[in-house]
Amino acid sequence: MRKVVLVTGASSGVGRALCQRLLQEDDGLHLCLACRNPDRAEAARAALLAACPSAQITSVQVDVSDLRSVLRAAAELRRRFQRLDCVYLNAGIMPQPQLDVSALLLGFFSRKVIHMLCTAEGLLTQHDKVTADGLQEVFATNVFGHFLLVWLFRQKPESLDPLSKYLSATSGFGSTYVTAQQMDLDEDTAERFYHSLLELETHVKATLQGADAQS
Repeated sequence: MRKVVLVTGASSGVGRALCQRLLQEDDGLHLCLACRNPDRAEAARAALLAACPSAQITSVQVDVSDLRSVLRAAAELRRRFQRLDCVYLNAGIMPQPQLDVSALLLGFFSRKVIHMLCTAEGLLTQHDKVTADGLQEVFATNVFGHFLLVWLFRQKPESLDPLSKYLSATSGFGSTYVTAQQMDLDEDTAERFYHSLLELETHVKATLQGADAQS
């Protein structure tokens, strides 16, 4: 049975390079590209298959900043796969920095003008948008959308260790490693946390259904 690997943000950049590396190391896996733009996902899929014809590569459309899109993608993944062996939560954004013109003009008439020009301190501002779901866009994309996608997949309990956390890091030499560590939680706390997640799932679905009914 092929190992199933899901990569978000797989159509370009780090996600695309990660997919290439995964296939180089194991061309027998089933690689699923989770991307926002279906056309770019198909282009990435074609390029990966050209480099590794024996691989099995599919895609699923998901915008992790959009909760409705996450719900649809999670349902589609559950329909296709019984399990996910590896999940790489790569998709992410950063707020675009902008020049604060008023701060620049005021800085020219202050005693800190040299410091300002040397460091650009106080000249750049960042504005995080709010999504239609009422969440900060960076948080929704980088954290919450990914959390919901994995949670809603409903991996079989025997495949998970609820008292473990997994830390991924990259060294300065470019080597990546993942370590599992025991969380500082007892079983009662873990059980309460699990039920809190169930309540969160119910709340998110009810909120989306209410918004759809009003529109």
